[in-house]
Amino acid sequence: MTDARTPTPAPAGPSTWAAGDYPAMAHRLAPVAEQVVRLAGVTAGAGVLDVGTGTGNAALAAARRGALVTGADPTPELLALASERAAAEGLPVVWQEVDAERITGRYDRVLSVFGAMYAPHARSAADAMIRCCAPGGRVVSAAWTPGGFMAATNHVFGRFLPPPPPGGQPPTRWGDPEFLRTLFPGEPTCTVERIAFAFGSPAEAAGFWIRAAGHVQVERARLVATGRWDALHEELATVFAEWNRQPRDGAGDGDGTGVRVEAEYLVAVVHPH
Repeated sequence: MTDARTPTPAPAGPSTWAAGDYPAMAHRLAPVAEQVVRLAGVTAGAGVLDVGTGTGNAALAAARRGALVTGADPTPELLALASERAAAEGLPVVWQEVDAERITGRYDRVLSVFGAMYAPHARSAADAMIRCCAPGGRVVSAAWTPGGFMAATNHVFGRFLPPPPPGGQPPTRWGDPEFLRTLFPGEPTCTVERIAFAFGSPAEAAGFWIRAAGHVQVERARLVATGRWDALHEELATVFAEWNRQPRDGAGDGDGTGVRVEAEYLVAVVHPH
């Protein structure tokens, strides 16, 4: 297990996010977006901003409730996918190519599902979210916790990837209630939740994780050339095996095969005004 001091890769830029198969990961994270929209109390006609929308999970979930939604993200490739999804469902979402620190406008609900946590400057991103939240509105975020499974995988990546820039901090800080209290006024209401990921084997899980991670894919040529590509897969597979919660033979309903891990995340509800 790791903590908030665990070194993590540098925040990814737009081209980096598009380098991996992030949409495959986003598909698995859709239930968290649905949960955040419910906790935010999104209703028809409400103005909603989804910060770091990616492929649009939370934006689309809010739009399905009849909200007036804007999805913001700095990655044009992911926004294009989000726009295609919205068009397929006939949902009138507005898409903006902008990072979390430069969002503008005024909204009843400002949401971020594993998005704002990747902003290079947490204070600037939080301040922008507060500015965009209308009086009486809410800011609701979901972020991976510092001691959870996602932090453990980041710890492995950090041993194979270039170091973060000076002063760089892990995005899992946003999953620490104490840190959030330094960013947002008042007392955020925080709950710890978990989402499960299931695969046929630790090796299969590691392969999926690496394919989805753009910041790993951009380093693939270097890792292959230095003979570290296979080692990365092996170390990550070990983490999946260590965190496996799949019941063994004769226990529960499991058949003793496959791997199932639970990733812990923090949902925070803030009333900034």
